[in-house]
Amino acid sequence: MGPLLLLLALQDAVIPGEIRTHATPTSIGIEWDLTGDADRDATCAVEVRPKGAGPWRKVLPLFRVDYFGWYADTKADRAYNMVAGSLLFLEPGTTYEVKLDLADPDGGGLTRTLEIRTRDVPRVPQGGRTLHVAPGEGGGDGSEPNPFLGLAAARGEARPGDLFLLRPGRYGTFQFDRSGQPGKPVVWKSERPGEAVFDAAMVDADHVWLEGLAFRRGERSSALRGYRKSADVVVRRCDFQGFHYSVHLTKDCRDWTIEDNVIVGDNDPVTGGLSGEGVELAMSSGHVVAHNRISRTADGVSYPGRNCDIYGNDIFDVSDDGLEPDYGYANNRMWSNRLTNSHHAALSFQPMYCGPWYFVRNQVVGAGQIFKFRIQDRFVLANNTFVTWGAQGSYMHHVLTSLSRNNLHISADGKRPLWVALDYGERKYVLPPQWTKDWRTDVDCDGFDWGDQKEPFQWEKGKRRWKDLADLSAALGIEEHGVRVRKEEIFERWDVPSERRRIDPSILLTLKPGSNAVDAGAVLPGLVDDFAGNAPDLGAHEAGKPPPHYGPRP
Repeated sequence: MGPLLLLLALQDAVIPGEIRTHATPTSIGIEWDLTGDADRDATCAVEVRPKGAGPWRKVLPLFRVDYFGWYADTKADRAYNMVAGSLLFLEPGTTYEVKLDLADPDGGGLTRTLEIRTRDVPRVPQGGRTLHVAPGEGGGDGSEPNPFLGLAAARGEARPGDLFLLRPGRYGTFQFDRSGQPGKPVVWKSERPGEAVFDAAMVDADHVWLEGLAFRRGERSSALRGYRKSADVVVRRCDFQGFHYSVHLTKDCRDWTIEDNVIVGDNDPVTGGLSGEGVELAMSSGHVVAHNRISRTADGVSYPGRNCDIYGNDIFDVSDDGLEPDYGYANNRMWSNRLTNSHHAALSFQPMYCGPWYFVRNQVVGAGQIFKFRIQDRFVLANNTFVTWGAQGSYMHHVLTSLSRNNLHISADGKRPLWVALDYGERKYVLPPQWTKDWRTDVDCDGFDWGDQKEPFQWEKGKRRWKDLADLSAALGIEEHGVRVRKEEIFERWDVPSERRRIDPSILLTLKPGSNAVDAGAVLPGLVDDFAGNAPDLGAHEAGKPPPHYGPRP
């Protein structure tokens, strides 16, 4: 072998580097740095099992990532050359063995077995002191007959594992700055949910738990702020009304649990503009944002950094985007959310700094477009129901960087093209056009209803037009097993009007048994392998199984 061929061979052979892992209670994220593999044909198979228990179970391979995210004049912290991905739907507080088999036909490769523990679900500690607090200033000993008067008096006595019960009344603005310990948070809980009322609050401590508090806007536009490196904070069953930002973290916050809250912002759903978030994660990482009801904000949930789980949320009547993971890195996961009446877009990619991201079993009925594609890396679309009037996005050629399976793409009016791919012509804010599949493309087994539109797929400003899935597949090499569906036939109840208007956010688009969307999907191991019939169904809701609970749980 000559020197040039040897150099090329060395560039193509994979050389494994550092492995980084991150865990939430139900997910594990993995990033494995590589050098070499210039032809990007390295693969990494994944198997998992609880430590020492049972056979190995295959899950989705890690994704090959070769990417340096940018948007206008901003860039990711570095270029990423790696394999990366997530294991979802795991058991909390469990140590897993994860086997990674990195292989490359050009040489190199390695098999590694890791032990990774998922985080415990946060729980109120048992056995600690229960202390009582009433509105006021100074005095009291925290007993039931003689409560602390005011939060400042109580804070001075706080110890890890303490439960402070807050009596009804106004508590003004307060900073929670006494830390608990792992498994022993300092808990501040309203004695009667929603009756301990705050103007605003700040958290500048670790292992803090806030439950049942009410936030009512006064002079401050932000209700609850996380400061500095506050970690392992629980915000549960709180009620936020009228704020521009309801929960607002900083970039260094870690591992918050924000669940079962009600958030009503101050934005008009149509004219409210682009500012004002329900949950602003500020590019911080490791969070769980689950089962919140969010409305009248600009964006529902914004800016997860990496390794965040966002699920079970009911997000509606927002003036910008439903989910806005912009500027996020690898392994942000969004599943089983219901997004209704997002004025601009339901899912935003403006930009991705690094992938993969996961969108799984979300039900989306959009006033605007479904996808705000700008600059993106690898991502997963699996078993989502997407309904909109007109095009689902203006740059739908960006779907060619995805793994897409079992989604329903539904036109409510059936009069306009469903997938439109424009040539933006400016690299500063949008990726340059990619009109054909490449090493990142894996798009198949989705369902489409384009109504009476004669050319539902239009590429390159309409220069290339296709009348059906067969034409699309022949031209692009995607959707070989795609399915034409009809909305009136596949849903148990179809009550979305043909003209664009506000939709009742309680809508549930469940499948009609026996329709051609049932058993029409493909298995994705570890992601979509729990189904009722002979194969997964298309869309967010599996026929024969109850739909997920959206919003706060009982």
